[in-house]
Amino acid sequence: MYLAHHTQCRRWHRRSERGFVLIAALMAVMILMAVGFFILTTTSQDLRISSRMVGERKALSAAESGVQQFCINFTPYMAGVTNQVVDAVNDPTATFDIGAATWNRDMPSVTAYGFSDTMEYSVFRNTIIGRDTGYDSEVQLNIGVKYGPVPLGTEYE
Repeated sequence: MYLAHHTQCRRWHRRSERGFVLIAALMAVMILMAVGFFILTTTSQDLRISSRMVGERKALSAAESGVQQFCINFTPYMAGVTNQVVDAVNDPTATFDIGAATWNRDMPSVTAYGFSDTMEYSVFRNTIIGRDTGYDSEVQLNIGVKYGPVPLGTEYE
């Protein structure tokens, strides 16, 4: 009787182990899936951050090109320009806009040393916007420039 009971117990014990192995395998698969999902999510977030940073740098570079162009061509009465391509051959997605310059009445004029006492520099402000359409990014730079020397009290309307 003891032997029969022992054999039945052993069979039951093996069946219960099989169920445990199945449950352990399912738990291991779920844990591995969770780890894989975490790695995938982290990697895709890193790629998005890197892509955004590249786009912002390209937009900043385009805005800096706009500042350089503005400084080269500046006159108090110049009109703004839009959608100027920085390098049409190598990077047609980088563009900039130059707004119309405005005389900064809030800032006092700067004395033009080395000239007569009736000369001064006027201060103008402008906004330059750099864009990169490939990364859908935009950077805005607000700048001020000194213009002159001009006769004291010159009005720019």
